[in-house]
Amino acid sequence: MADRKYLLENKNNKLMFRTSSFKAEKTSVLHSGVYTKEFASMLFASGICLLVYMVTGLLSGKSAIIRYLILIIIFIVSFLGSGKYIFRESYLEAYFDNSDKTVEIIRHGLITRKREKIPFAKIKSVDLGTKEFVPENIDGINFVQKISAQHGSAVPHLGDVEEFIILSLNLNDGSGRTIFAGRSDEEPEIPLNEIRNYLNI
Repeated sequence: MADRKYLLENKNNKLMFRTSSFKAEKTSVLHSGVYTKEFASMLFASGICLLVYMVTGLLSGKSAIIRYLILIIIFIVSFLGSGKYIFRESYLEAYFDNSDKTVEIIRHGLITRKREKIPFAKIKSVDLGTKEFVPENIDGINFVQKISAQHGSAVPHLGDVEEFIILSLNLNDGSGRTIFAGRSDEEPEIPLNEIRNYLNI
């Protein structure tokens, strides 16, 4: 079944495309079921609390209840703040503007934001492609799987060949801009025809 991992809207003479699936990258050995944004935020908040407890002298003169209350508040603020501003998900936005015949691609990272504006006239085609990641160290992968299985936390699909379906804007100068990348085994829904029709390509 197709999995839609993007938002596509046509408003005010603009076609807006937004997705967090725009990088074709090999799956990390850190299992996503364990290493999540929430887990990273928890580690960060715990580190902040430990640092405050060790470095500042403000807590030493307080009663135990006051100390714990201050640390709990610091933990909650650090946990929520890091989840929203530090470990937030990267995403890409592409605005196809029919008024000035340009597409503006904005890549939102953890801290930075990269913008690029491309005239429709420089876009040669909108095409689908594929990219494969083939495991290189099979012996190492088998060893990791064996150790993980012994601890009851096997990493699924670690040794699998990973294939991505890539949607890209191909320019007249031979370069391309990837705007969507989805795993082929997930059969992602891809807005190829919608974007082609909008650009009349």
